[in-house]
Parts: sequence; structure tokens; C-alpha cells
Amino acid sequence: IVAFWRHLGPTQVSGQMFAIIVFAVAAAEAAVGLALIISIYRRRGTVVVEDVRLLKW
Repeated sequence: IVAFWRHLGPTQVSGQMFAIIVFAVAAAEAAVGLALIISIYRRRGTVVVEDVRLLKW
């Protein structure tokens, strides 16, 4: 993402800001996923998908 920013113009920081936002959103998604896994493990004692039907509709 930042590499394409160099073609637009080195004086613009929009490419760098976009990359930072993408990384921040990815980190937030990973944190939510990890929190779900830890919560399920603490409540059920397992994270095996076949044993956990908690998130099924």
C-alpha cells in the first residue's frame, strides 16, 4: 500500500495514513478474535470447534 503511495507523490501522506488505518483495523479484529477464543476457553475449557456450539445460531 505504501509502495503505491510513492507513485502518487511523495508530498502526500494519504498512502501512509491509509496503511496505518488498515493495520489498526486488522489489529482490532485480531484482538476481538483472541478475546472470543480466551472467553470460550475460560467458560468451556476447550476451544475445539466440534465441542463448542456457543456461537451457532
